[in-house]
Amino acid sequence: MYGIRKTLLTQQRNDYSEHLSQGSFELDCSLGSNPYGAWPGLALPQELLHHMALYPHASHRLAEAICRHYEDIAALTPGQVLLTCGSIGAVLTLNRMVLVQGKCILGLAPQFSAVVDDFITYDAAYSPVFLKQEDNYAFRLDAFLEAVRLRPNAYIYLDNPNNPTGQVIPLRQVEEIVALAQALDSFVVMDEAYGDYVEPRESAVGLIEKYDNLAVVRTFSKGLGAAGIRLGYILAQPAIIGAAGKVNVPFSSNTVAEHVATSLLTSGWARQCGERIQQDKRRLIDSLTDIKVAETASCVPISMLYTASPDIDLCGVLEQAGVRAITGVGYGGIGKNAVRLNLHEDVDRLIDCMGRAEKILSSLQK
Repeated sequence: MYGIRKTLLTQQRNDYSEHLSQGSFELDCSLGSNPYGAWPGLALPQELLHHMALYPHASHRLAEAICRHYEDIAALTPGQVLLTCGSIGAVLTLNRMVLVQGKCILGLAPQFSAVVDDFITYDAAYSPVFLKQEDNYAFRLDAFLEAVRLRPNAYIYLDNPNNPTGQVIPLRQVEEIVALAQALDSFVVMDEAYGDYVEPRESAVGLIEKYDNLAVVRTFSKGLGAAGIRLGYILAQPAIIGAAGKVNVPFSSNTVAEHVATSLLTSGWARQCGERIQQDKRRLIDSLTDIKVAETASCVPISMLYTASPDIDLCGVLEQAGVRAITGVGYGGIGKNAVRLNLHEDVDRLIDCMGRAEKILSSLQK
């Protein structure tokens, strides 16, 4: 119709924002923003308002601040930084740089569903490696490396930490994947949207100097508590940044966002939140008996909860108990008996609600 891609006219999007419950709830544990909110020390100088009439032109200051942020693990230059509209904007830009009809894409299932939606719009050949329930959905390096070997010239996308499970692939395993991919002329995107919750030494940013087939995606939306400024970035060798910049949305950042982001990089907010997440997440997991928790890292605020029975609507159960979560229906490899749950700042109340959910689940399973 009028030249519109047929795929777009018929596609059923699986992005979890399309599946948000509209029912009533006490606690919203759905979208993956920082559970403890914005950095309390944030302030905006009045003069920023006078710049709003102008197109942003000071991105080099933020790029330099980003390079300093990673100086302990990588010797980056501003030419290796590309600002984007959130981490999703970064991945969509990289997709636009590489993908064509029929391009082989390798990833995991489940993983960030909005990116998978974008793969489909290109009519690309998406081939995920499924995390298995019998392994408690843990990532298995050997299985993934075998898939990489079987698909040379592929486009490889991994979110690390994984969304929805919150598990972290160790850097040594990431490097094995990137090295094998380089030998097979495959390009790798490591989406570290939740990376600020993880120790810097485990970031793939430290591999950028060594590998020219790698792009790392980061954002200010998660650990740094600034989802509302819609700012992310790509880190890679200059040739990749140059190519991606040609398909990035012009002026994809803004003056206010760049000021906030620069302040957040030295705030220590992600580290403060990380210490609290470790305690709160362990308390939550330890409180569960019938609801299972997939492989996850204690430092990451999201978890994938599931039940053994595929017929249970776990998202509906949680909603009855007062908690809004993300249903597993939109993710590959899982279904309605799974949810992604983000921590809530009121962990005592969340634990109470989850206790109610387990009672409801128990009654359904009788």
